[in-house]
Amino acid sequence: MLVHRSSKFRAAPATIATMQALCAEQRMQFLEGDIAGLEADGTALEAVRVQTRGGLVRRVDASQLLVFWGLHPSLGPIASWGLGLDKNQIAVDTARFATNVPGIFAVGDINAYPGKRKLILSGFHEAALAAFAIKEHLNPGEKVHLQYTTTSPAMHRRLGVVVPRDEIEAAA
Repeated sequence: MLVHRSSKFRAAPATIATMQALCAEQRMQFLEGDIAGLEADGTALEAVRVQTRGGLVRRVDASQLLVFWGLHPSLGPIASWGLGLDKNQIAVDTARFATNVPGIFAVGDINAYPGKRKLILSGFHEAALAAFAIKEHLNPGEKVHLQYTTTSPAMHRRLGVVVPRDEIEAAA
């Protein structure tokens, strides 16, 4: 399900066409509105409440929520979620990019921490650290096996990359 504040999009035309095709095939749903609240059993998300343009609040079952706010870092409805804020941005722990609310992580221009630089490159770094923290949050104590796309034969097979044998042997 995609929840968006309006029926107008500023995404790439091909992306919009793909979304519309998936909706037409009933492989995806689109709901115009704003997130009005979350429902959880204490540790896990159960549903998202969406306020439609007509004012109706609809409950949507959900076990995961990905929030993408676009190019303008504005909190919107997130401001009422009880997150720790710093000058209208979400305060995070830079080791994990976790917020003060367990299970909610924030990356990109919307977060705040000492030394923050609003660069796309910084967002990629934040997302990588948040991904590891989310994995730990979902599977406490489970080891994460890192494999590098530049040197891992297993990753090369998965990605369909052909690497000359002498390069593989040199990397070992």
